[in-house]
Amino acid sequence: MNRNPFLTTIWVNVPKKIAFRKAGKAMTNDNIRCYYDDLMRLAISKCHSQSDAEDLVGDTMLAALAYIRKGGRIEHPKSWLANTLCHKHSDALRKKYRTPVTVCFDEGFEIAQEEDEEEYLTSEEAANVRKELNHLGFLTREVLIRHYFGKQSVADIAEGLAIPEGTVKSRLSAGRSQMKKGLETMEKKENHLPGQLNLSFGGTDGLKGEPMSLVEDDLIAQNLLILAYEKPISITELSKAIGIPSAYIEPILKKLADGELMVQTESGRVYTDFIINKAQDILKTFDLQKNFAHRHFNEIWGILKKMSDTIFKMPFVQAMGKKERTKLDRYAVLKALQDFQHVGTGRIERPKFPKRKDGGRWFAQAIAFDAGYNAKEYMEASEYCIHGGHRTSEAVSVGRTKRIRLYEFDTTLWDSPHRFGEAYTLYFKYIIPLLWHLYDGIPLENSDIPNEFISYIPTLETLGVIGHTENKAYVNIPVLTVSEYREVIEAIKKATEELESAIGEEFASFITSLKTSLPKHLTSVPELFQYIEATTYFVMSIVREAYDKGLHLKGVDFCCPPMVLVWEGKE
Repeated sequence: MNRNPFLTTIWVNVPKKIAFRKAGKAMTNDNIRCYYDDLMRLAISKCHSQSDAEDLVGDTMLAALAYIRKGGRIEHPKSWLANTLCHKHSDALRKKYRTPVTVCFDEGFEIAQEEDEEEYLTSEEAANVRKELNHLGFLTREVLIRHYFGKQSVADIAEGLAIPEGTVKSRLSAGRSQMKKGLETMEKKENHLPGQLNLSFGGTDGLKGEPMSLVEDDLIAQNLLILAYEKPISITELSKAIGIPSAYIEPILKKLADGELMVQTESGRVYTDFIINKAQDILKTFDLQKNFAHRHFNEIWGILKKMSDTIFKMPFVQAMGKKERTKLDRYAVLKALQDFQHVGTGRIERPKFPKRKDGGRWFAQAIAFDAGYNAKEYMEASEYCIHGGHRTSEAVSVGRTKRIRLYEFDTTLWDSPHRFGEAYTLYFKYIIPLLWHLYDGIPLENSDIPNEFISYIPTLETLGVIGHTENKAYVNIPVLTVSEYREVIEAIKKATEELESAIGEEFASFITSLKTSLPKHLTSVPELFQYIEATTYFVMSIVREAYDKGLHLKGVDFCCPPMVLVWEGKE
């Protein structure tokens, strides 16, 4: 059993009801501490390891506490402690190597029995002392440790911490009060069971990938954010809820506050500074959105069908191959539906992303999954999501172009082209140059596209972005000029206006009813972010119903990403 000596020592100094008893003129509260250094020297000579020696000394002192608690009298403390330490060491060796170890002891000295120590160690009082000290915040905990364990005076502590003596006294008083309160009430709050937080953001990330990098693969950080969402909470309360001593969570809280995912108030409390939705709450809107889409499906799809017919009649679209036309149609349908759903939040001012300390401009949001949450239904519903909305990437001065833009949606029905793990970052940096080199016949060896990304061409081929014929790769998505793209957008805009005229008022009322409420203290979240989950499933509910009825993508047996590459030539 590993123990930290200062956690053992606190039993001597806090509540009297568990301090070990005086035994006449033998071992007392004060003189047992005098043997700590001697015991450490003896322990180090046997263990040859500082940490093992500390554990051994801690075990020995605990044995003394247990022995005295049962009424034992230690007439010769130094010898008693030394013999007990040797006994503990030999017992540890026996357990380690599973073989007898012979050690000689001075005659006439009793050794503390294992069951005596175990009885004391498992006492509820001792457990609460450890817990209460561990959960104190840094400022209070530091003063208590210096005063009781370091035997520093108030003046010495004030000098060492560069604070007034009055502040030291108030922190000592506050610390004792917190310890006493926790011990007297024998607090038994259940620890928070660790959940998971899926963070996302709108805007541009920081220099080191903030805010995502602040919580990725860090369950402690994620759960601290979950716990601090509903109301500002003290570090002590957080420590108890998560079951981790304050000293270990304070650096994480500082990282989150410095990274602007959290705020620390003047009183020392902290709270999460972005919106969090729970998975089960989001799922409650799934059937509502799906049912609304179903009720209005015929009217909506009639308008979208007319839009598609208009686009198909455009000369440059007629000149495309079947696959390119189908991908353009997918894109137009999704763009029209997403533009329409903004009707529900059109009155709300679009947020301006604030400049962050990390160099980025962003607002964060997250979905929380409780411990043990069965995500099966949530994952099934995610098939009705558009992940990330309408995404735009841009590159300038590539080949003979002034500017190239790639417009795309990340949806289900087929895999999105950027869903291939380690190439995610490379995708957004090099996909446009790669596509343009292939489209314009520029040899790849004349580019700065890394070989690693070029090696993903077969994956892009599988995902329907690139084609291959006669040992030559080609672009397999619609490629439009700026003027051609504007013509398509005009048809989309007209369809959106017709949708708004037909069901816009009812849709806006429906969306308002799904607004996410916020904790009262949380004022930095843009109002628009309270409606994000209100439209999570609407667009793909329309698309999937059309697909199931054979009205959309009928007979399509190839990967069909909704993507369009748009280029502008140099003047």
